Amino acid sequence: MNRKHQKERTVFFVVAGLVLLLLLTAASAGFLAPNDPNEVNLLIAELPPGGAYPLGTDALGRCMLSRILYGARSSLFASLFITLTVFFIGVTMGVLSGYFGGPLDMVLNKFITIMQSFPKIITVMALTGILGIGFRSIIVSLCLVEWVDYARISRSYALSLRERSFIKAARICGESHLRIIFRRIIPNIFYPLIVNASLGISGVIMSISALSYLGLGVKEPMVEWGMMISSGRAYIQSNPSMILLPGAAIFIASSLFNLLGEKLRNRCR
Repeated sequence: MNRKHQKERTVFFVVAGLVLLLLLTAASAGFLAPNDPNEVNLLIAELPPGGAYPLGTDALGRCMLSRILYGARSSLFASLFITLTVFFIGVTMGVLSGYFGGPLDMVLNKFITIMQSFPKIITVMALTGILGIGFRSIIVSLCLVEWVDYARISRSYALSLRERSFIKAARICGESHLRIIFRRIIPNIFYPLIVNASLGISGVIMSISALSYLGLGVKEPMVEWGMMISSGRAYIQSNPSMILLPGAAIFIASSLFNLLGEKLRNRCR
């Protein structure tokens, strides 16, 4: 048992270290990128990997490695920002609804049911169309949609906890509602919600990439993985690396955050 626990702990720290390395790499894109990601040079278009261009160049002669690094900064930090925002909004709404009940809980529960009846990606696309095509619109649209999941989960936890004996004892002792929420409710639901947030980051990364691929998100000169795939689809036969490299970046980033979420879930059990 001890060996198994030690192995799981080691794997967790390795995965956490890889996620941290990924984020540091994205943050250091300006220092690590060997070339300007937007410098066009048709004379060196579609170069194979090597020399000053470790991953080759695209159809416009732009450095693929530099674009992957700058794309990581756009995709990863936008995903983290969205996840943190929807986590705060969703948990706040869900805990208040589940703890106090009444009209607030009824309205929120109906709204969650309505929101869940629509496919997320379709809702986000519609909101992006209303707000105007662009990266900021994608971020706002995803924030308006993704918080519902955290509200639903935190509401269910708060509903189950508010009737527990230690919550009733806290009320009898005269503790305020605010103190009960922050000292009794949230600490007991925080770790399961963190696990869901870790797993949710990968979904946000995929959503941003999908929307950018469809032309609803990032525009030049900004770089993003989904946009890179969209730009490279016309060259899938002559230069498949234009699709494979950003696709691999999306796969690696999503897999690492999924693994981190799974390992966190195992540690919380």
